[in-house]
This record gives sequence, C-alpha cells and structure tokens, in this order.
Amino acid sequence: MTKNLSENRKIPMILDTDMSPDSWAALLFLAKHPMVDLLAVSISGTGESHGEIGARNAARLMALLDPPRSIPIGFGSPTPLMGNKHFPKLMRFAMDQMLFLGLSKLDAYPNFENSVEMISKILATRSTPVRIAAVGPQTNIASVILQRPNLIKKIENITIMGGAVDVPGNIHDVGFWIKNEVAEWNFFCDPLAVRTVFESGIPVRLVSLDTTNQVPVSKSFVESLEKQAKSPDARFILKMLKLITGNFRREMGFYLWDPMTSATAIDPSLCQFEEMRLDIITDSGEKWAGIVKKNTGSRVQVAKKINKDEFEKTLLSVLCF
Repeated sequence: MTKNLSENRKIPMILDTDMSPDSWAALLFLAKHPMVDLLAVSISGTGESHGEIGARNAARLMALLDPPRSIPIGFGSPTPLMGNKHFPKLMRFAMDQMLFLGLSKLDAYPNFENSVEMISKILATRSTPVRIAAVGPQTNIASVILQRPNLIKKIENITIMGGAVDVPGNIHDVGFWIKNEVAEWNFFCDPLAVRTVFESGIPVRLVSLDTTNQVPVSKSFVESLEKQAKSPDARFILKMLKLITGNFRREMGFYLWDPMTSATAIDPSLCQFEEMRLDIITDSGEKWAGIVKKNTGSRVQVAKKINKDEFEKTLLSVLCF
C-alpha cells in the first residue's frame, strides 16, 4: 500500500455501522488506512448497539489512535422503516458495554449529530462522489435516500454487509427461539431499508454470509495479530478476538464480517463478484428478510469468493501500522 498519498487522492468514505465487535475492527481499519479519507462514522440505531451509546463507543475507539482522530460521529433512529425486529436485549447490552473489555471512558465526548442530517450535509458539500461502507442495518442509508433523493448522485457506490443468498441465515446463532432459517441479522432488523437501497439506483456491492463464511477468525490470524500488535488500538482488537474466540476454543464461531466488507469497499478486487437480480422478503413469517433471486429484482453485485490471504494480510498490515 502507498503510505504517502495526498488527501485529494484518498478515497472519501463514510462508515455506517452497528458497532458490533467486528465493526470495532472495521472502524479502526478505515480510520488508519492510508488510502481512505474517513469523512464520518454513522451509528445505526437499529443494530447491535444502541445509537447514542454506540456513538460514544466509537469516540472511545478513536481516542486509542495515535494521534487521536477527530471524525464526525452521528447516530440514527432506533425505529426501523418496517417492523419491530431487534437484536436480543442481552446482546445489545453486552455491545453497549463493549463486552466489558475495560476500554477507558472519555472525560468529554464530541457533539453527536443525527446520522441522516450528518450524511446529507457531507454529501451536499462534496464535489466528488463518496463511497459508503454499510455494515449494519440499512436504516440510516435508506433514510438519506428517501429524505434527500437529490443526493443519490453524490454516492459513488455502497458496499453492504448483509443477507444470505445461497447459504442459510444466521438468526439462530443468537436467537435460537426465532423461527427463521433464511435471514441474516443486519437485514432481519430492517428489510424495507434494504429494498430501498437496492432500488435506489446506487451501485451496490453485497458482501453476504456466502462470502463472510469463508473467513472465520483462525488461530493463525490471532497469533499473527498478537505478534504484530503494538499500538493500543491493535491490542484492543486482539483482546476482543481472544475473548470471543475463547482462546481458540471457538475458532470457527466468529467471522470478520465488517472488516471484510470495509476492505472490499476500498479494493473490490479482493472479491469475485457476480451480478444478480435480488429482492428481499418483507412479508411477515418465517422467511422475513430472506433474499430472493427474481427477474424483476434490483441489479446487485454479489461477492461470491474472497482472496482470504490477501484480505488478512491487508487487515493485519493496517491494524498494526
């Protein structure tokens, strides 16, 4: 990677995230990446963490960087465009507390903005289009599209983490009592928002469970991170991965969903894509938020395979820089 790029050659990007543990890594990855000009961090109010608390946690992560980064942070509505589906309460509580990993609180927090207003303001003032990495429910991005359709042309493309196209969903992973075998959690929380983004005309790249399932957090990856991690932010991500994987006892149970999507937003050549016409189910029932292929669906570039070695190499090099 080229380390000495001028600001105007960097990729202008907005991260819209649910502040899940893998999102913590994605946020630090984008903030540190030498090819990215991270314009803002937008927290979904319908995702794993609650909106304002997630914004506070994002600011705490930025304070780990050397030097600390001052990036606009906003959070969105807790109400989906459709339905009332949310991550389990206990899980959201754990995310709000950042898994009790002991990350220091700040003496003072920045003024957080409304995500829709913040994103709209940034897009309106940009002379060049912006890329969006959307790694949580799509509520914030869909709201921008619906409220400010004149700004659609200011979005170069959106790379989304979500959905399950040709593989089972992951609702049962943390919601075993929910009868749904087809949906993925980000899309489950607000399927109408997904359809709104798909139908917006903005180029969409989808990194679904089909691809993220290919890159579980492995023992070798954690060992490599442990050898290279010197900075406080990298050490924090290492601590998180060790906790979640149980010191390798659950090696196959955690995936790099959001860092993979963020890396693909920067460099789409990391993945092999196939164009598909997709829609999402918004009817109530056991297939809520399932992805379906249909001739009248929206054109979406779906990642089918990722270069695992190159992705892990890139993630390690940036996090440990």
